[in-house]
Amino acid sequence: MLEQQMIQSDNLNTIMANCYGTENYYTNNYLKYNYTDGIKTFCEQASAYWLLSLIQGVYTKYPQMRKDLIAITLMVNDDNTAIITFTDEKGQFYKQRIPYTDCPVGEWKFYFENNVFFWNGEY
Repeated sequence: MLEQQMIQSDNLNTIMANCYGTENYYTNNYLKYNYTDGIKTFCEQASAYWLLSLIQGVYTKYPQMRKDLIAITLMVNDDNTAIITFTDEKGQFYKQRIPYTDCPVGEWKFYFENNVFFWNGEY
């Protein structure tokens, strides 16, 4: 069995620089929101489909996810841990520590508005 090689931050940044608009919206039976081409690309390239489930959990618990513009920041550390924060116009309303991720090191920014989760370059 071949081990999947983790993508490097620089490579992911290069790929994500091409995500500046969307042609498609995606969802599944579990998600109560849509996501864009940029999010699909990020999840595929960064082995981060878990991010969609995490967003669903916050969406379910916090009603402002349905009406406000939400800034989401995923800060991945050198030790493969991460912190994700959700901020609306009033400030940070949710923060979670992620004990392990294959996602590349760096600060990754996203937005959520009108039931759509999108990459920062698509905003």
